[in-house]
Amino acid sequence: MERLLVHVRSPPIFQHLLTYIRTWAQHNGLYGQVYGYLSGYAWAILCAHICHKYLSSIKSLLSIEEFSIDEFFSLVKHFFATFAQFNWSTDEFSLYPKSHDRISSSEKRLVYQRGSMRILSPSPPFHNAARSTKKSTRDLIIQGFQRVVQLLDSIETITIEDKLNGLEQIIKLNKNFPNEKMKSIVQFTISSENTNELDSWIGWIKSRLSFFFSDCEETCHYTFQSQNAIEYQSNKNEARYAIAFHVQSTTLQQCPQFTICLQKLSDQVNSFSNRTPSMKFDHKIMSIDNWKLEQMKHSNR
Repeated sequence: MERLLVHVRSPPIFQHLLTYIRTWAQHNGLYGQVYGYLSGYAWAILCAHICHKYLSSIKSLLSIEEFSIDEFFSLVKHFFATFAQFNWSTDEFSLYPKSHDRISSSEKRLVYQRGSMRILSPSPPFHNAARSTKKSTRDLIIQGFQRVVQLLDSIETITIEDKLNGLEQIIKLNKNFPNEKMKSIVQFTISSENTNELDSWIGWIKSRLSFFFSDCEETCHYTFQSQNAIEYQSNKNEARYAIAFHVQSTTLQQCPQFTICLQKLSDQVNSFSNRTPSMKFDHKIMSIDNWKLEQMKHSNR
């Protein structure tokens, strides 16, 4: 992190930009390493690049109070324009490309083996900070960048008032779960007899999700959209988590490979060493319409 702060020119302005971008990512369901998205550190690396490239030496001396809306809007616009057009499917992103060139080919292979996006840590051994990403979540992140670029292209951004409005509209963009391409939902219900047990149970289940995501893509060749939060229910002893898929619910139900993937996840979850008899993990495959109907019933309780 120290090398990151040296790179950003102005830590206060960098922190302000990072807070804004993280808020946007959370609102759009694109934040959270355990759910296949980017970690806070990966977002920080991207923000550091923007500050280093577009924040002049003179501007970097300003306090956050002196830094204008116009200048902040410019950083935000550069952020989304830069990463919406970056070739994430083939290229690696590094703050120090020349330093990365010095690492061995075997170390580079390790970087490429994990993660569908490659955002390299600025310090040796240059680990991939985006190693949790899958093809499905990478594409959702790219679409999120592009969505903001399209928004800014569609509104006036001339005056300070325009730019303030633009910044507010970006933050107000909310996640679209499930999006229009998804046709089915696998909903997991997680329960236990008390909240402490449930928290421990959920923590373990989170650590297993990445393996399931990989199986869905590599074994079944399915595109998915994962929620970026496990939602606690009103009784506090139960939580729910949903993953949307681009195929119909009947396809999921009839696919032998997917059944094996679900069973594999269940076996991994139930291998938790601290599991008690009250810890339950169940799943239900349903259509988008049925899932939305069930969500409405729960929200009206």
